[in-house]
Amino acid sequence: MRKTTIGVIGNAARPGVELPAALLDAAREVGAHIARSGAVLVTGGTGGVMEASAEGAKSADGLTIGFLPQADFSHANGFTDIAFPTGMGTMRNILTARCCDALIMVGGGIGTLNELTIAYDVGTPVIVLRGTGGWADRIASSLVDGRWLDERRVSELEFADSPADAVRDALAAVHRPRRAGALQAHTGHAGA
Repeated sequence: MRKTTIGVIGNAARPGVELPAALLDAAREVGAHIARSGAVLVTGGTGGVMEASAEGAKSADGLTIGFLPQADFSHANGFTDIAFPTGMGTMRNILTARCCDALIMVGGGIGTLNELTIAYDVGTPVIVLRGTGGWADRIASSLVDGRWLDERRVSELEFADSPADAVRDALAAVHRPRRAGALQAHTGHAGA
């Protein structure tokens, strides 16, 4: 039986930058809820939100996968069960955004915004966890009709106010059909 995959996207660890404890706590809680649901957690495999969410999943006996930007295993955080050392740099953002059944956005910088736009373009459902800072708190003011990244209306962004709600909503989104516009956009049958 195929397992549901939920990707968590958010702030990476950066040298000299301390991420807020509340952000990392929210990521840990998201990871724990994903594991308790029986889904598999997928991240970029390195530090920050990725590591915190994997730590949360492992605390609940979950399975974690990481698509590393580097070409070797040494960059994987200690909570990643299966690491893929892609060597793709930021291009590895495509893997999480396209391969997961749904994504949860926790905070986020420019890399997270990139993952969000890729997911939107291919129709991967995204749940934004409000109150976690970064693009998770800024994106709402940029949306068309409060739900869409652009006029194509490919994949509606959803918002949650707690980690438990974000995971519940992500799991529900997995079972809804993806919009035809996402598929048409890639086959040339829909206008841009």
